[in-house]
Amino acid sequence: MAERRIPAIGLAAALMLAPTALALAGPDVEQWRTDNGARVLYVHAPEIPLVDARVTFDAGSARDGDHPGSAHLASNLLMSGTSARGPDAIARALERHGADVSTGAERDMAWIKLRSLRDERHLRPVAQTVAAVLRDPAFAADEIERLKRQQRTALDEQEQSPGQIAKRLFWAAAYPGHPYGHHPLGSRDSIAAIERADLRAFHDRYYVAANATVAIVGSLERARARTLAQTLVGDLAQGQPAPALAPTPELDGDRTIRESFPSTQAHVVVGRPAVSRGDTDWPAFYIANHVLGGGGFTSRLFTEVREAEGLVYSVYSHATLMAAAGPFRIGFQTRGDRTERALSIVRAQLSRLLQEGPTDDEIEAAKRNIGGSFPLEIDSNDELVGYLSMMGFYGLRSDYLDYFPEAIDEAGRRAAHRALRERVGSAPRVTVIVGGDRSGQAGP
Repeated sequence: MAERRIPAIGLAAALMLAPTALALAGPDVEQWRTDNGARVLYVHAPEIPLVDARVTFDAGSARDGDHPGSAHLASNLLMSGTSARGPDAIARALERHGADVSTGAERDMAWIKLRSLRDERHLRPVAQTVAAVLRDPAFAADEIERLKRQQRTALDEQEQSPGQIAKRLFWAAAYPGHPYGHHPLGSRDSIAAIERADLRAFHDRYYVAANATVAIVGSLERARARTLAQTLVGDLAQGQPAPALAPTPELDGDRTIRESFPSTQAHVVVGRPAVSRGDTDWPAFYIANHVLGGGGFTSRLFTEVREAEGLVYSVYSHATLMAAAGPFRIGFQTRGDRTERALSIVRAQLSRLLQEGPTDDEIEAAKRNIGGSFPLEIDSNDELVGYLSMMGFYGLRSDYLDYFPEAIDEAGRRAAHRALRERVGSAPRVTVIVGGDRSGQAGP
């Protein structure tokens, strides 16, 4: 069933109509813990009779240990049956109530999310079904093999994409020996080696209440939201939270990796570990990155590499915030014979910004752009529940939806310059170049 986007309590419209988007308060976020210790974040959104909920676990691929690919496989297997019901019966039960339930996993986290009508005749059985798959996944042998095949197929498909190859090589080189370094899907060999007992052990260790965050947005009063949270995770073992990840390793020096691929376009990624989700300088860093390459058509990289030189169709810079220092990356695609020219301009623009910092005009333009776009990041209940889940998972302050735009508004040129310089500066970087092996004259 296709997922529907539902407006989140008119918040985005209210913010966009205000004299300044940064001046209005965000939604009121309430927090508590379930009886067995799961953190809960809740926003009352009464206008539409729907409920969005998301249960997130510190059970991403960084917890794979000796079995790369297990987090992804365990997450996908949740909806493949319990000891009492098979996958078809679970799908029919959810469809009967018009619910949408899905799972996912990435490096830091794994999750299950649901959307349901608020009426108890629908919401209660949907929540009970989700609780059952969280508590008692069957990990049936035939389902394990079926999803292993899917996982291997996904890996094979990614190896046909120079962009995906570049990402894989970048993560491995930027995070040597760190849990972030291996591919979240694992490898063909590691997937084949995963046993049912490995999945059961992974589930029993990480799918526990003390390792869980529940986020709820919708047309439920607080008392019913408390009941929903308790229904979803109340039967899980209390367990223990996952230990903190090791700090990201220091790179020994600049490294360039070139991978042959039969494509006209070369896919290039440049970057390094830089900033974590809890970094207090993130708003200032965000502004500096917006000036460099995160601001789309107005960024320096786009202006110099795309408009002035015509070397690329698109170029960007981006920071991925994670529990440990996530990567700051610059990426672009260009014709193989133009790779070095484009790369030299990218490096020159980064060096210039690191040395001189952004201008006052660039800072103000970035603030206006961010101020106008931030409300759009929480303009549906689904997006808002994702934000709440992120806030709870990373232990961010409960007023983060107010704090972040205020911090953007208060950050100045010096703060933005310092944040970028301290986290990127002259530190070693990884450069990955994949493809561009075929000659061709069409396009950048």
